[in-house]
Amino acid sequence: MFKKLAGKYENVCGGTLVSRRVVITAAHCVTDNYGNALGRENFQVAAGKLFNAFGDPRDNEHAQYRKISEVVVHPGYRGVSQRYVADLALLITQELFKLEPVIQPACFDNVNNIYLKNYQVGEVAGWGLTEEEKPSERLRVIKIPYKEGATCARELPESWEEQYNFLDKICAGRVDQQIAVCQGDSGSGLVFKNREDNRYYIQGLVSIAPNLYTSKCNYQTNALYTSVSFYYTFINREMTINYLEDCLLPPHPRNGKWSIEDGVGKKPGDIVLSNTILTFSCNRGYILSSMSPHYDCANSYNPPTCLILCPKMSLPSGSQIICKNAKNQHIQCEDVADGGSVTFTCPNGFVSDRGTPTSTKYCRNGAFSNTAPSCILKALFKPTPVKNKRPSSGGSTKPESNIPTKPATSKPTKPSVPITITEPGVEIGSDGLKVICTYASWMAYQEVYPENFEPRLCTHLVYQFIGLKENGELRVGDEWLDLYVMEQGLYRMTTDLKTRNKDLKVLLNVGGSGATNETLFRDLSKDDDKIKAFLSSAAKIIQMYNFDGLDLFWFSPAKDDKENFIHLLETIKRDFDKNGWILSITVHPVIEQHGYDAKEISRIVDWVTIKTYDFYGSWSLYTGNHNSLYPSSKENGWEKQRYNLDAVAKTWLKAGLSKNKLVLGVAFSGVGFSLKDKTETGVHAPINKAPSFGEIRYYQICKKYADFTKVWDDETKTPYSYNDTFWIGFNDPQAVRLKGEYIKNEQLAGINVFSIDGDDNKGVCGEKYVLLKNLNSGMGHSLTWLKDN
Repeated sequence: MFKKLAGKYENVCGGTLVSRRVVITAAHCVTDNYGNALGRENFQVAAGKLFNAFGDPRDNEHAQYRKISEVVVHPGYRGVSQRYVADLALLITQELFKLEPVIQPACFDNVNNIYLKNYQVGEVAGWGLTEEEKPSERLRVIKIPYKEGATCARELPESWEEQYNFLDKICAGRVDQQIAVCQGDSGSGLVFKNREDNRYYIQGLVSIAPNLYTSKCNYQTNALYTSVSFYYTFINREMTINYLEDCLLPPHPRNGKWSIEDGVGKKPGDIVLSNTILTFSCNRGYILSSMSPHYDCANSYNPPTCLILCPKMSLPSGSQIICKNAKNQHIQCEDVADGGSVTFTCPNGFVSDRGTPTSTKYCRNGAFSNTAPSCILKALFKPTPVKNKRPSSGGSTKPESNIPTKPATSKPTKPSVPITITEPGVEIGSDGLKVICTYASWMAYQEVYPENFEPRLCTHLVYQFIGLKENGELRVGDEWLDLYVMEQGLYRMTTDLKTRNKDLKVLLNVGGSGATNETLFRDLSKDDDKIKAFLSSAAKIIQMYNFDGLDLFWFSPAKDDKENFIHLLETIKRDFDKNGWILSITVHPVIEQHGYDAKEISRIVDWVTIKTYDFYGSWSLYTGNHNSLYPSSKENGWEKQRYNLDAVAKTWLKAGLSKNKLVLGVAFSGVGFSLKDKTETGVHAPINKAPSFGEIRYYQICKKYADFTKVWDDETKTPYSYNDTFWIGFNDPQAVRLKGEYIKNEQLAGINVFSIDGDDNKGVCGEKYVLLKNLNSGMGHSLTWLKDN
């Protein structure tokens, strides 16, 4: 991996190719001292090289160099100050590597199910410092054995077990044999050959070792490697998000064509990247069969067709008209085409050609069935005479018009979309208080889908995440999940919840791993051309998938970003107001350290969600609830002003944010810690020097940890549970009800739930949606309409 230093690229770290465009390396190779990702323009990666130098002419035609489109650092990485926890990053290349015999990705799939044996030998390759204390000119490979934790601890310096985290690391090396990794090898992959399938799997990344970052490396000791299997879920998600392959451009549609931006000369049969966007259009007199003209190449195996338009209608003023396409979706009446329908109600004094006030006409092959939709004066209507039935053989020929007949009926046909059954009136939202439910889309990998939720308990739903491209456009985060899973994609599955709650508004959250590199937002905010590209792509996605707006998650703007941030918000809001779209933002709870102008933000956006959770986590030195309503007396002054909802709300209000724009966050998950002393189990109890056990959703807590001792902390208004070794701070029904009461009593805008999939949506512990119900109850919302399901 090459980094630009003094105007030229130098080989500073190693990395491992795990797909055609994803390189995995150590976070400390691509961040500053505080764990912030450096700009992608600082790096390039190369594969198929033998010699150290960038562009070395001795490397043959196999060497391939790639620029970087994105630097994705694990969100838990904080550098040396946090003992190199989560020392892991992924580099996403702008172009795919071309695979050949000397360029192949290491195996990653299923690595979390492949277990290493003590002293099993693996391999590390790199150009680190040699015995001469200079970088190696040629690629070198060493073979070293894996060491189990106890073995490794005995062989490393005594202070290391206390000083560094072994939980997310694996250990390997040879003692007293002059074979070890050294400076320049950081990020290189430790691979092991799996005997079952004869393939090489990446198990670790060079992270830390005695004297690793000095010019005099210790060649007689072990090293610690970031465990790939420990972070399997994170890596797998990011690889899925950034999965791209080659794609064959499809034929042009009959009576239409497709085009590609900057795709001059591209024609059907040419090869492009699978995420290339095709824009379909039709000739005059035709219209696309889809609501959106935009398809990516990977999805163009089922492209839209061009349908012939039906004739324009001429109905008298006052007519009520509903037009639908072949998929039973509401459309503009001038867009009615083959397979569509027009249902119209004539004004007073008029009837349809059937003599009824209301009639439906269907469009087939460019024409309406029987006659075009029309209304005639009731006084001029003449019913069509009923023809006499002719007997088939003999019998009377007397007209049967005087015989009472029953109007002909037909069996109802199954509608193309599910019928929405109207429920009794819902009071949620009628008071103006917002219940904003956030859906963490990656939970679909654990089979948690939008259909599992009760959308009538929410006023708004925020879908996480969609990212940013370098040119300012929105970037679909996980194409498989967002667009294709279950033949529909999570975007449509989420916005389809509006069929179960007609008042629900669904927003896309711009941020997450697709925008964690702050330079993406920063560059967007100060470049009007990029903002224009952002607005154009946002409009396409909002309209294509029936979203109602965006929530911007620029979480850490610098103080000198303040003016540009306001400019960005003003420009977006001005454009969104033309279409009635919503613009909200999610912000850091600590306002004084970031580039926020609370008064101006309050003037522009629809609301501001403050991320009032994750106050305690892997960086903490003692136990604490990460989503407390009020402070604990055991906290210091600084913590009391920042680590609870009440203090954060007051700080933002004092800074100028209006009450009717302020939304606080409530977590439907807890954070767990490893207790250092089983006799100290309360709030602010000492913990082991290891990261937290991470996010634990409520439905897991209520079942898996039901036998723990549960305690209610009346100071923070939250519970915690513990046993001899483990401590969890979380929200239960009582805690969320009190947060709901707080929102109502303080007359704030509402509350944001992160995330809705953490609730007991399937009733594994009893009542379904128990947290969301109690939150609404605390806000004063009636739930009598909701049956106990």
